[in-house]
Formats: sequence, C-alpha cells, structure tokens
Amino acid sequence: MSGRPSARLQARLFVAGAYAACVLLVLGSCWLFLSNAGQLVPGRPVPSEAMEQWRTDTRPKAFAGAFWRDASFWRSVNLSIATSTITALVAALVGIPAAYALSRYRIPGRKLIDVLFSSIIVLPASAVGLALIVMFQHGPLYRLQQALGFKVPHTIFPGIVVAQLVLALAMGLSAWRAAFDAVPRRFEHVARSLGSSRWRAFWTVTLPAAKTGLIAGFILAWVRAMAEFGSVLIFCGTFRELPLSRFPPLNQALQMHQADFLSVAMWVEIEFGNVEYGFGIAFALVLISAASVYAIHCIGGKGYVW
Repeated sequence: MSGRPSARLQARLFVAGAYAACVLLVLGSCWLFLSNAGQLVPGRPVPSEAMEQWRTDTRPKAFAGAFWRDASFWRSVNLSIATSTITALVAALVGIPAAYALSRYRIPGRKLIDVLFSSIIVLPASAVGLALIVMFQHGPLYRLQQALGFKVPHTIFPGIVVAQLVLALAMGLSAWRAAFDAVPRRFEHVARSLGSSRWRAFWTVTLPAAKTGLIAGFILAWVRAMAEFGSVLIFCGTFRELPLSRFPPLNQALQMHQADFLSVAMWVEIEFGNVEYGFGIAFALVLISAASVYAIHCIGGKGYVW
C-alpha cells in the first residue's frame, strides 16, 4: 500500500476544508455586521443638548452610543433614501428599454457598449465624480447651466442624483439585460405568430417573464446608489459646513442643509474625530445593504447578484 490517503479520506478532507472556509466567511461577516452594534444601545441616556455638544466638539472623547437619536442622522437617512429612489427610478426608465434593445437586437457597436458599461462598474467612484465635475464645469453642459441660471454640481438633490446615476445605471443595466437574456425569444415569436404586435408581445409575454430579474436589477441600482461615496463627495461635497445662504428656500424648509449623504456623513464624522459616530453610520449602511440583498434573494433573484 502507498502512503497516499484513501479516496474516502480525501473526500472527507475536501468537505472539511470547504466547511471550514464557509464557517470562516460566516464568522467574518457576522463580525463585520455586529462589530458596531454597541452604538445602538447607549451606556446611559444621552440628552439632545449633550448629543449636539458631542457632535460639535472635535476633541478626542468617548461616545455613549445612540447615534439614532440625533436629528441630523435621520435627515441624512431621508436624504439618502429619497435621492437613491429617484436615481433608481431614472435608471430604470432609461436602462430597461436599453437592456431590452441590447438583448434582442443587433445594435452596431454592441461589444463596445458592453465593454463601456462593464468598465464603468469597476471604475473607482472618485474617478467618476471627477469626470462629472469636468463635464459640468466646461463645454456645452456648462453653457446650458449658465443659460438656465442653475448649476448642478454642489447641489443637494440634482447633484447627488447625477453623481449616483452613472454607477447605478451601469449596475442595473447588467441585471436587466441578464433578465431579458433569460427569457427565450421563441416566446415572443409565438406571440407574434398569434397576431400580437411587437409592443403587445413585449408587454404581455417578455416583461412578466423577466419580472423577477427586473425587480432585482432595480434593487441593485437602488443599493448601489445608496452605497455611493466617492463621486458624491467630489461632485457635491458636504453640506453641513456651507452657509445657509447657499441653499434654496425648499432645502432650508426641509432642513436638508443640516444633512449629508449617509456615506459622506460617515466620512465627515470620522474626519472631525467623531470616530464612534462614524462607526454607527457605517453600521446603518451595512444593515441597509444587507436588507437590500436579502430582498433580492427573497424574490428569487440570486443569479443577479455579482
């Protein structure tokens, strides 16, 4: 007999290694999710005036928790949810028809389009923000803004939506195209042979069959917009440090001038030395992302998560 282990022992070792890797990933993920859970429960009640003093005092100190009691945190949550929803809706309005065209028709330069959008997905978000700054500060778009008397960079709602849209659209487009590719074309051909128009075949056959993938793509676009950081920071900056006169009356009425996009707010707090508060915001972002991916799995869209 040779010194090599038997086939059964090799199989058991392989399974044990696979289980060990799975356990390691699960423990690491749980640690990532729960490492800042202590910020949810304060060691003692925190009055609102103490919270405000803690936020404005940049000296090194310990935080008692309960970041969720801060009004500016909830304003940032509302701002992030509103802009991400608008961005996902705009992305769906443009991306779903484009995904259908890329899936069903021989468009000239389709390979180039695939490479372009795939490259956008892996681009650093800060590079996207810098490109947007150049695009909106020079050339035709700059002259158009001057003619309209309105500037998109460093504005709250338009600026954040534009900064989110590039990467959210690229992510959603990939999922929506995969959803249409999964629907056999012969379904549409059968509907057309029975007298349906191309539009009716799309509306009654293709769209219902691809519904799960389309919803999953919308959630992916939404969560990608919610997770944006680099492009929003470069294209819009922070708002809480700007004078009140820089904001239109509507934003002042909604007190959006006292909020920041969530990921930017996390960075701002850490930069100001409020590290524990930044950890708390990071924990909230982790929960939002986890809930979004869980929703995708619940609707059966596992194949659309990359």
